[in-house]
Amino acid sequence: MAGVMPVAAVADTQPPSAPVGLTARDLTCSTVTLSWSAATDNVGVAFYDLYHDGQAIGSTTADVRTITLGVIAGARWGFYVNARDAAGNVSQASNTVSVTPPFCSTDTVAPTVPAGLTGHAAGTVVTLRWTAATDNVAVTGYDVLRNGVKVGALTGSAATPPDTTFTDVGLAADTDYSYAVVARDAQGNTSAPSAAVSVHTGTACAAVCGIAQVTTERDLPWGLVQLPDGTVLYGQRDLFTIQAMAPDGTGKHSIGKVPDAAGTNGEGGVLGLAISPSFASDHWLYVYHTTATDNRIVRFQYDGTLRTATRQILVTGIPRNKYHNGGRLRFGPDGKLYAAAGDGQDPDQAQDLTNLGGKVLRLNPDGSVPADNPFPGSVVWSYGHRNPQGLAFDSQGRLWEQEFGNNVMDETNLVVKGGNYGWPACEGTIGDACGTAGFVAPVQTYPVASASCSGIAIVRDVLYIACLRGTRLYRAVIDGDRLTDIQQYYVGTYGRLRTVEPAVDGNLWLTTSTRGDKDSTPQNSNEKIFKITLGDG
Repeated sequence: MAGVMPVAAVADTQPPSAPVGLTARDLTCSTVTLSWSAATDNVGVAFYDLYHDGQAIGSTTADVRTITLGVIAGARWGFYVNARDAAGNVSQASNTVSVTPPFCSTDTVAPTVPAGLTGHAAGTVVTLRWTAATDNVAVTGYDVLRNGVKVGALTGSAATPPDTTFTDVGLAADTDYSYAVVARDAQGNTSAPSAAVSVHTGTACAAVCGIAQVTTERDLPWGLVQLPDGTVLYGQRDLFTIQAMAPDGTGKHSIGKVPDAAGTNGEGGVLGLAISPSFASDHWLYVYHTTATDNRIVRFQYDGTLRTATRQILVTGIPRNKYHNGGRLRFGPDGKLYAAAGDGQDPDQAQDLTNLGGKVLRLNPDGSVPADNPFPGSVVWSYGHRNPQGLAFDSQGRLWEQEFGNNVMDETNLVVKGGNYGWPACEGTIGDACGTAGFVAPVQTYPVASASCSGIAIVRDVLYIACLRGTRLYRAVIDGDRLTDIQQYYVGTYGRLRTVEPAVDGNLWLTTSTRGDKDSTPQNSNEKIFKITLGDG
């Protein structure tokens, strides 16, 4: 009809409902069948995305709600499903179904004894090396014994054999130690210990000089910050409360509960903490936390208690999901607050500059947008990230970031203003898309199996990286725009490591995340907080 203007199409921004009723059946040593009920959507569900423990493993079309997947015997798998519509909107996750496939046959044959064990001391650090053991199926791990006590565990698989080197740190100076190594397979058969080797340490420590347990925690300690007076604050992720303690772990008590915090039956909750650069005068404590609808950044005044009446909500609308919530906070030397925001299990959000998912954010302390941010009116500082959880600044004021890969590579990045780090087209340096013009390449990559790292800290231009699946602490010297002299400490010694933070005395805090970190159940963990003493090297 003449004179009638066409009506512009309205973009669909409504995600589907979460799939329900996920079940597992017909579990064998190599396969499992999953089924779930249909999700709903205002337009229509187009796909279902399948995950195990935060890693994408495949997709189906909307009409396929039963699928048989390959699994590895003896390993725990935590499956869940997200619905996705044609516009790319992603639902919250379904319930999680956990399975552990049985072994195809019983194996009672132990691996051979590791041979050729040698040890070398450099100061108070001992490096061990040995020749790989063999097995009728596969050697999947080694236990390292110091003076007869297990101090490390290296893990692998038939496809990726475990390492045959181990670094022991924090030893006493001028002391004799005896080491042996035991090989194990997937069904728990163990070799006899190797022939022992004796090592005498040097007279001085240059790098990591010691570790001491400060306290234990039944909930998950995620964010941690030390105040100028020495008081340590850390968040209880699933209880939504913040604890305070003295540097020696005494006097531990709750300072209050974060209002509106919620879990995700995964990795959401009370996450990163930071204090204002002018904390001594303004007393602002910053918190990154999940709610029922999003992730957000808030601040409270702290005077010995969390003054919830002073809460200011600074940033809302960061996507949330079961996993990929990001969560780290860090003030930069420019006085701005930086935040690591996950992609909320919707990878395309990482490239959408109108969305806060898959980004590093930068804001003024009051939550306003800095005038020199790269995208006018936006707190986005960099984009193309998957699930960043580590932020730290070096002595040149440069921002380093640690990021989870999907199933191939984790990344350590130097974050630049307006930089595009490539996700989801690129993971680490794998794939033709990683050479795309404009993508910023990572400084360092790590196999996911020996990494899956979360928090980072920089002390005297040395980068420390706490790893979950990799159960280790990386130490790397920052040399220009490279990482050099990369060492691995505490491999398998304390389990999954979540957070590493600078201490006010120039040392480090370290937290574990060994149990209950894939659900939102309060106080079902058994965690530790450590103090690491550093040398001058």
